[in-house]
Amino acid sequence: MAPPGKAHTRREFLHKSAALAVGAGAASTLPFAAPAVAQRPKLNYWCYQFLKESDDARANFAREWAQKNNVDLQITMVPLKEFLPKITAAIEAKATPDIVESNAVELRARGQLLDVTDLYKKLEKTYGGWVGNAPKIMLEPDGRVHHIMYGFQGFMLISRDDLLDKAGLKPPPATWADLLAYAKKTQQPPRTFGLGIPLSNQTDSQVWEDMMKSYGARLADDKGKRVVFGDYKPQVWEFLDFFTEVWKAGVLPPGVTTWDNTMNNSTYQAGKAVFVLNPITISLWLETNNPELLAKTGHYTYPRGPKGMIQPVTFGSRSIMKYTKVPELAKQFLWDSMEPGKMDRESGVSQWGPVLKDYLKFEVWKKKPFMKGLIEMSQRGEPQGWPDVFNDAWREQFTNTTISRMLQRIVVDSWTRDKAFAEAVDVLTKIYSKYA
Repeated sequence: MAPPGKAHTRREFLHKSAALAVGAGAASTLPFAAPAVAQRPKLNYWCYQFLKESDDARANFAREWAQKNNVDLQITMVPLKEFLPKITAAIEAKATPDIVESNAVELRARGQLLDVTDLYKKLEKTYGGWVGNAPKIMLEPDGRVHHIMYGFQGFMLISRDDLLDKAGLKPPPATWADLLAYAKKTQQPPRTFGLGIPLSNQTDSQVWEDMMKSYGARLADDKGKRVVFGDYKPQVWEFLDFFTEVWKAGVLPPGVTTWDNTMNNSTYQAGKAVFVLNPITISLWLETNNPELLAKTGHYTYPRGPKGMIQPVTFGSRSIMKYTKVPELAKQFLWDSMEPGKMDRESGVSQWGPVLKDYLKFEVWKKKPFMKGLIEMSQRGEPQGWPDVFNDAWREQFTNTTISRMLQRIVVDSWTRDKAFAEAVDVLTKIYSKYA
């Protein structure tokens, strides 16, 4: 620790704090004399809100960190669906937070984030390197980084293994066609429906895009610039044959065309679905609220399509708004929030898989059977959009739920396949052209 009377710059603060954290193996107090209360630096942190135990763990760490380091912290819990409107309004009002946990890709595309390449490299060197495709998600074509991942997340096939056993079926179904066959044989509507999968304008509905790509379709070329969806009509038609069979089979619960991103969770948790595609947030909730149902629940990778398995991963990350008045302090918070001891404790109550190789040593992956799948998913999962390039154009069409909207046109608006397909091609072309 520096002598009490010595003055320090913010840059020295970051450098020395990082070194101390590495040496101690834990997030440390600031390595300089704490300023008087009246001079405390301020930090405004918008925390992603979804799963209470995970949210509380991250928020509690932030509060403890602020108290230890004599920082005036303002923390705001923001649900994902509210984040973009709120941050857009904050940008317009020139009153942005310093640190955010949501929508880094969209904010990066708008040029709103601070460069944190130095922090990315330091974490990589200190904690054994990044896991799986984390670099693909964070690194931009020019090698810069504007957000720091703290966890992988991905959709898995979650199933009622007890009901499958009663039906004489052995999980997991190998293909999407097998999944439909299992769903039809096992369900008992209206008490239970086979597939709790949304078909709405919410992003969870984009699981249909993953299924479609396992039939061989894709949206854009290998550079992620030019839309080629129109060239894959045969593959899309084969997928639509499968989708039409799903729709007509009565395995989807009523109202799926208006579901929000919580309804697949709540439907399974209420015992009303045999299968859902969702992260393990479902199982973390069951662990606390319905351990009996958790004991009957299986966790598996996605089924395969005719052209293979598409198993994408999503992520949680933190980024720093470029308007911050305390950039070095914000970087120090990001650094300390990635310390393995802290992340080990947090992993036990969160849905996030490991992003740094030192995190692979955590005991939680062994203690909870349903957490084991996070390791394989983190190590082997492809970035969202694969085999398409995960870039700003793909992310916008994902948020737009382009493929789900195409399917809605067919079953809700009674459009022909050709008309719905042509509209999807047009929408994709307009989106990608903005980023060409």
